[in-house]
Amino acid sequence: MTGFSHRRWIKRMIRHRYWLLGFAAVLGIAAAITGRGLRLDRSIESMFAPDDPLLVPYHRLQRTFGEYEVVLAMYADEKLATPEGIERVKNVQEQLNKVPGVAATVSLHDVPGGTTFEASELGDRYREVFSGYTHNEELTAAGVICLVERPGPEKPSRRVTLRGMRDVVAELPRGALVGEPVLIEEAFDLLEQDGRRLNTWCTLLVMLTILACFRSPIWLLLPLGVVQLTLALTDAVLVLSGLELSMVSSMLGAIVTVVGVASVVHVLVHYLDERRDGHGRRRALFNTIDQLAAPVSIAIFTDAAGFAALMVSKVGPVHDFGLMMAIGSLLVLPSCILLTPGLVWLSDYQQKPQTPSDELALGRWLNVLLNWSSTHIRWLAAGAVVLVAVSMWGSNRLVHETDFTKNFRADSEINRAYGFVESEFGGAGVWDLMIPVPQENGARTTKPPRIDANLYVQVLNLEGELQSQTPELSKAISLSDTLAAGVGGASGLASTGDFALRMGLGAARARMPQFVDALFQDDPQDGRWWLHVLLRAPEQLSADEKASMIEQVRTITQDEFPDAEVTGYYVLMTRLIESVLADQWKAFIVATIVVLAMMIVAIRDIRLTAVTMFPNIFPSLILFGVMGILGLKVNMGAAMIAAVSIGMSVDSSIHYTMFYQRLRREGLSCNAALAKSQSSVGRAAVYSTLALTVGFATLGVSDFVPTIYFGVLVSLSMIGGLIGNLLILPVLIRLVDGDQAAAEGVGA
Repeated sequence: MTGFSHRRWIKRMIRHRYWLLGFAAVLGIAAAITGRGLRLDRSIESMFAPDDPLLVPYHRLQRTFGEYEVVLAMYADEKLATPEGIERVKNVQEQLNKVPGVAATVSLHDVPGGTTFEASELGDRYREVFSGYTHNEELTAAGVICLVERPGPEKPSRRVTLRGMRDVVAELPRGALVGEPVLIEEAFDLLEQDGRRLNTWCTLLVMLTILACFRSPIWLLLPLGVVQLTLALTDAVLVLSGLELSMVSSMLGAIVTVVGVASVVHVLVHYLDERRDGHGRRRALFNTIDQLAAPVSIAIFTDAAGFAALMVSKVGPVHDFGLMMAIGSLLVLPSCILLTPGLVWLSDYQQKPQTPSDELALGRWLNVLLNWSSTHIRWLAAGAVVLVAVSMWGSNRLVHETDFTKNFRADSEINRAYGFVESEFGGAGVWDLMIPVPQENGARTTKPPRIDANLYVQVLNLEGELQSQTPELSKAISLSDTLAAGVGGASGLASTGDFALRMGLGAARARMPQFVDALFQDDPQDGRWWLHVLLRAPEQLSADEKASMIEQVRTITQDEFPDAEVTGYYVLMTRLIESVLADQWKAFIVATIVVLAMMIVAIRDIRLTAVTMFPNIFPSLILFGVMGILGLKVNMGAAMIAAVSIGMSVDSSIHYTMFYQRLRREGLSCNAALAKSQSSVGRAAVYSTLALTVGFATLGVSDFVPTIYFGVLVSLSMIGGLIGNLLILPVLIRLVDGDQAAAEGVGA
């Protein structure tokens, strides 16, 4: 009854094919309109789980000092210490002050004695405090500290503000705009451009690949239709679900494209095989849908499972990427159901499909490969063992990338700017240390509490200890440094009375009000006052060096101030990739278990399921081994491929095994069934893998390096899976099914 009902529905689909096309068109238009509301979430908080303890001090930083964000505008100037150079600084500062969203600026003009270069002890002390911010030590480069308003209602967007600032520095020698807001905003701007370009080129190249395989543009109708409808539906579902694109979502459209195309390639190859066997359009279409409904559905489900496994990650972009791609993969199925009957029918309008002779030749070559693999089993086994052993050794050598600038191409504007600041100003990484001010009688107050000189001296001594014990830390600046510079140093600060301290603080606030407020402010949530220490360190440090430095700063500080907190973009981004790497194997295990369960349900034979899964487990492991051996670092894109590639590379294996099972049920011997599977499904596997590889290869032109890694590594993993399916899978099937077939008299 189930089979009858199933076939009855297929007949209805074919009979009402044009109604289905019409409904798909209406649905696609409605989805495209709805999907226009899809937005990109640009906040760094979105990269972490809401309950991540790392966000607690970061949220406090935002509440307390977050009214403004620090952006540094820097440029080279060999004549900085001359009247001409000082005038140039003044002009640059004035232009930056006019940019909407820039609340305040600090340059050498605002530093007491900053522009007096001859016999000025006061100027020397203040220049030492602001060295690395308003100028470099050699006085050959200048900087302007810009306090930029956080985006909000009736305020300029960060994009508008940064664009205006960039226009100013673009006219300056080696002009550079740096700071974590710049880094994040630039990243997302590139990602948006990236996404549009990748989607266009991916679709174009995949369609050209299909055209080369099928030799007729008419066969592009189905893949194009499925891809466009799936993309529209995916965007609409994301909008209706309240989801926003994240950092790694620029490849969403490209991946949906290749997943959709990989599904329909099997349909087209099988349909053409049916037509070559002499069946009419209706019978060929019926047989194709009847025989491929299960493997195509299972393959789509395994794709979705591979992506969904990434949702075990606590890293926001990876979790959201997994969810979005799982949704996109699943929506390929309704698109295929709605479009396949009508578009395949229309594509075969001549009713005399011509199969290129080289396609038949490909089938013959695949059977030659089958015969070769069956006579070289020992060599294949030995090679596999050696390859896996070397890969496991290489995997233990993997290191991860935490330099966020390395997420962009070496020749990008971001890397140029950060390289200049790293070399001239001692480090482009900006992070934050917050030290609580003791409360009088524990009472909450809206007025700044009285700070004893001893606290300022403690902070000053702490900064000195941090820089002496942590060589990587290039700069620390706080209100203590500003006050000490005004009274002759730490010794003078220790002997300064309360009245003199208040006068000094008032003078600093009068000269640089927003800057002082950014260093001493209260948390509006609990009224507690905090001193803010700005830390600087090189961005281009290794992961271990960054993690060690951050932990050392935290330990030293909390020995002196137990409630002090270390946070900021620098800290968060250092921990981000560490979390991705920690989650990748967990996601891989989850994907393997879920995919294996699906295949057991579909194949209904434990032994065949095991051998079908086997060739698809190792390509990703081998890739990681090679990366470890070559010293390539694991970034966010590389860390995601293990789980994803399991779901995608197993697609052709499912088609192969289920096709083989159907032939065996029809009475073919093991060898005959393998030969026909190799010729028919093998060709489809070659075409779909070629389309997948070409599609993912387009990610290699991305400006975002994790996207490049993801595209290249998944392509290589797919090729590895294809080799496994054509060389290893037939051998394993014969080992577990051939003997049984001979014993049952079916023939081997």
